[in-house]
Amino acid sequence: MRSSALLGAMIGAAGLLTGCSGEGSGRDDDAGGPGIGSLSQGSNTEGDTETGNDSMSSAGTMGVGTMGGSADDDATSGSLPPKFDLGEQPDAGPPPEEGCTKVDFLFIIDDSGSMNDEQANLVNSFPGFITGIQSSLEQVDSYQVGVVTTDAYSYNIAGCNQLSSLVVQTGGSYSSNANCGPYASGHNYMTEADDLNSTFACAAQVGTSGSGQERPMQAMVETVQKVQGGPGQCNEGFIRDDALLVIVIITDEWDGPNDPEIPGSTGDPQSWYDAVVAAKLGIPENAVAVALINYVGSPTCPPSSAPYDGVHIRDFVNLFGTNGFLGGVCEPDYGPTFALAVGVIEEACNNFQPPG
Repeated sequence: MRSSALLGAMIGAAGLLTGCSGEGSGRDDDAGGPGIGSLSQGSNTEGDTETGNDSMSSAGTMGVGTMGGSADDDATSGSLPPKFDLGEQPDAGPPPEEGCTKVDFLFIIDDSGSMNDEQANLVNSFPGFITGIQSSLEQVDSYQVGVVTTDAYSYNIAGCNQLSSLVVQTGGSYSSNANCGPYASGHNYMTEADDLNSTFACAAQVGTSGSGQERPMQAMVETVQKVQGGPGQCNEGFIRDDALLVIVIITDEWDGPNDPEIPGSTGDPQSWYDAVVAAKLGIPENAVAVALINYVGSPTCPPSSAPYDGVHIRDFVNLFGTNGFLGGVCEPDYGPTFALAVGVIEEACNNFQPPG
């Protein structure tokens, strides 16, 4: 309810509409200012004081008085100027949702002869991983999941047998030996429209007939650089600018500079990291790197694995800071590792910076 003092001031203001030149009208709302709020502060009272009794008498003769009857009658009949009442303001709705709403998962899986147990471990751990992701990232409504191998995968569908081609079909020893597509999207990657547990189990079990000269980081760089990402190509539509990119590397081998099994991947940890950041339009917060590798200090990999220490992959992951996560490829169950990685991915999603 408004005070009687405000009502009096408004009656006086009504009279001034016809008796004054308009100076000091105080329409802050026209200028984008407080508007109605300024009226509640009596912004015109100073102007009324300057005009003296004349303005008040004119309010009686030219304002209310001209309507006939007394001021009290007019107040009763509703002929007074309308009151400004804020009333209840419309609900503006919830604030804009922050964080990512899309996630692209890129799995780089070693398909060399020593990876049978590791691929089985990955397949068995994936349902818990993706369930944890979907439970934690409730705001995400779009997932894309792609698999590439550490060599040019000869068992893939025709025309997609280059390094970094997304896997749709598998073959060779210990593979699922199946055509895992067509995926629901019509592309060579899986989405939330697929049964991710079964389709990922098919695509991730790439077998152990691949080259012993693994190039996981080269495969990663080519994928994020969209080497085969043009219209009609194998990776069309996979890496999205407006999605959080989660890179998962699974290998038991060394890679990078001075690889004892030359040739390995070109570049070094810094150039690999730079390629990912460039793919995210210069926003490093929009990418996560997870690696299950041999590395010195792993609590599960035996000392005999030291010659295969993935030191360069470890250094690459560490460049991501809190968006990087390391696990041991020798661990008997990847479930606990993925459970911890989910927390890293959730935090990265919360901190996602929309491009542009």
